[in-house]
Amino acid sequence: MRQGLPRAEARRVARLRFGAVEAAKDSARDEMRWAWLRELGRDVRHGARRLARAPGFTALAVITLGLGIAASTALFSVVNGVLLRELPYPEPDRIVRLYQVNVDTPGGEARRSGNVAEPNVADWRARTRSFQAIAVMSQAGVVPVAASGDAVMARLTPVSDEFFDVMGVRPARGRLFAPDELREGAPGVALVGPALRQRAFGAELPSNAMLRIGQGFYAVVGEMPAGFDFPGGTEIWTPQEQVAPSLSRTAHNVQAVARLAGGVSLEAARADLSAASRAVKAEYGDETWMVDAAAVPLLEQTTAGVGPAIRLLFGAAAVLFVIACTNVTNLLLARDAARAPEVALQLAIGASRWRIVRQRLVETLLLCVSAAAVGVAAAGLAIRGLLSLDPGTVPRLREVGLDWDVMGFALVAALLATATTGLVAAFRSTDGDLREVLADAGRSATGGRARERAREALVVTQVALTLVLLVGTALFGRSFVRVLSIDPGYHTTGVVVLNLVVPGSSDPAEGGARRAYVQEAFMTRLAGLPGVTEVGLVSGLPAGGGRYPNGQYLEMTRVDEIRSFEDVAALGDRVRERMGQAGFRVVGGEYFGVMGIPVLAGRAFDGGDTANAPHVAVVSRSFAEARWPGRSPLGRYIQFGNMDGDPRGFRVVGMVGDVRELTPESEPGPLFYVDYRQRPGQASQVSVVVSGPAPDVMASAPRILREISPGLPLEAGTIDDAFDAALRGRRFNLVLIAAFGVAALGLAVLGTYGLVSYLVAQRTREIGIRLALGAAPSSVVRLVAARGARLAGAGLIVGLGASLLLTGIVRGFLFAISPTDPLSLVSVAAVTAAAVVLASLVPAWRAARISPTDTLKGA
Repeated sequence: MRQGLPRAEARRVARLRFGAVEAAKDSARDEMRWAWLRELGRDVRHGARRLARAPGFTALAVITLGLGIAASTALFSVVNGVLLRELPYPEPDRIVRLYQVNVDTPGGEARRSGNVAEPNVADWRARTRSFQAIAVMSQAGVVPVAASGDAVMARLTPVSDEFFDVMGVRPARGRLFAPDELREGAPGVALVGPALRQRAFGAELPSNAMLRIGQGFYAVVGEMPAGFDFPGGTEIWTPQEQVAPSLSRTAHNVQAVARLAGGVSLEAARADLSAASRAVKAEYGDETWMVDAAAVPLLEQTTAGVGPAIRLLFGAAAVLFVIACTNVTNLLLARDAARAPEVALQLAIGASRWRIVRQRLVETLLLCVSAAAVGVAAAGLAIRGLLSLDPGTVPRLREVGLDWDVMGFALVAALLATATTGLVAAFRSTDGDLREVLADAGRSATGGRARERAREALVVTQVALTLVLLVGTALFGRSFVRVLSIDPGYHTTGVVVLNLVVPGSSDPAEGGARRAYVQEAFMTRLAGLPGVTEVGLVSGLPAGGGRYPNGQYLEMTRVDEIRSFEDVAALGDRVRERMGQAGFRVVGGEYFGVMGIPVLAGRAFDGGDTANAPHVAVVSRSFAEARWPGRSPLGRYIQFGNMDGDPRGFRVVGMVGDVRELTPESEPGPLFYVDYRQRPGQASQVSVVVSGPAPDVMASAPRILREISPGLPLEAGTIDDAFDAALRGRRFNLVLIAAFGVAALGLAVLGTYGLVSYLVAQRTREIGIRLALGAAPSSVVRLVAARGARLAGAGLIVGLGASLLLTGIVRGFLFAISPTDPLSLVSVAAVTAAAVVLASLVPAWRAARISPTDTLKGA
């Protein structure tokens, strides 16, 4: 009997055997991995050689797909940079903008207002528990700023002490405002941005840096980090606490931002804010217009005005990408049809379908990766083009560029293109009957009727998607033409615009007198220039050239009904029906004449309307129709003192035409005009308008202003520039969608041409026999062109149906035109059909020139 091994030795032997087995398994797995990599390498080399042997096909496919990837990548860079990328603040998703929901007239509509009343903000702080901090800020304004020498224009925003906790930022250099600086009457202090620091002080901020802002001097206590300019474009921040607060709950003079407390959701914060606001309304009644409140994430609020347009344009770019993929798929199907005998032979001698599909996928992947490289390079150029078209209304557009997110998107697009184009072509290349294909191998098989239908379906898809893009282009173009055809109510050419800021002083009367002196002297000197016919000024130039302050007015029954603000408060609710909202504009000189705004009734301001004369006003047609429908506004009395702190009323002496202030398509609003000599309180920032030779006026104006008041900054331009700026957003959308539409039409034409050419090549023998039997060349042209016409017709039917289904998407972007505008639909359908049919006529003409003799010889 054999003696067994000792237990320890047996265990050692077992371990050795187990280790040997595992090592063998690992070796086998490694060998499989290397074998798979070797096969993949062979497939890559095989695919690269095939692409190199067909340079024309490869170049066409790469350029076509690269165009689609470039468009979608460029637009994704905008989506990512503007809509998706977080704001550059700590935990930016916790920062919200607070809005009041107001009802300002009995039975009126509830409207959300970004400007809020300071007492209401104090109640939000006291009655809510959902916010870590709530800050207020006054509306940013342009002020003259100087460290030494001439002043420059800079945007200043007063902010409360909580502002820096809400935003989560601290100065890069220096400090925040000290507690003893956060009160009325404290010495002026300011924080500056790096751009202003560079302009005012150079490379370094001096320890004792001072700025003259307006007529006051401010100690610069710190410099904010690079890239921080909230609210948009701000370069100077001063303490809001140094500004006397308004105690009125109907005076909406500040804006509010807040940071959510830790662990508090946005929904919970909204409910808390809403409950507090409704409680304030219940307590104060008609003393406040606020009936509710809203909290909106800061990123959403920042991009609210541009988000829909950017998403629409990205959708258009995605459609172009799909068209490019469709085109390349069609190219691959046509190429594989010619290679059908080769594939059939491979299958016949034992090659697996998966091996052939894998080779096709690798080849397509090489094609798509090459297209992605071309697309990324083209996207970089496209992004530069987008930046050059910057309409000035897209926040953070200057930050858009090719980053890793965008590069990753391009790679994903390439992989998606591989999946959509490669899989279809790869599986189609192996689905034929072997005997049929091999039997037809000597005659360049067409690939079967099924494959032919598949290629036709792809062309129909291309035509349909192209039609959708072109319909959008036509609608945007017609809408833009409608906007240009509108009379905005003022001259849009031939007016020089000189933007001027004349700061006030601690004494309102003294500051108003100084403003009136500088402005009148400036206009008088300008009027004396050769060629100048009229000069005027306004506190809010139409087409975005100035501020647009609105406020509440009260119609009086007699001129002495109100002598002070206490009289307004004493009237209480009894005068609610006599109240209204209107824009308050300070004008001077020949403003209405320069701008071409007609006087419809009464008179404009004249030399007798001096500071000590009875105060008079001119109203717009919309103001008169809203306040006194069907009656004359002349001789009526209006109190509008909440706009400039002067309780004296006005007598209406004239009515002028309406103007469309913000954009040409914006509806005219009620406007109330006052003379700058009588009410200089809102006339610190004005636009002086001049009818005269632009080069001479713009060259002389800075010198004249320096002689009158040295150090005041001046910006010169024309009304043409201002009006053009108002159209840039709409033009930006039109140019991009038109570019996509034209590119899509080119791809559709190319796809149709390629398919019809291929079909002609495959039917060369048939066409030769037809001609040999006496068929007229014109009948051959008709036969081939009819194929293209059928494809165009099917694509048009599908495309028109899709366009009608998508009308709701574009409705909000159109002006004075329906998304189902018949002229746009018919004209685009005609252009698309003509282009597709013409694309098929070239191969049809070549088919008619086929030599029957040569064809039959080669049969």
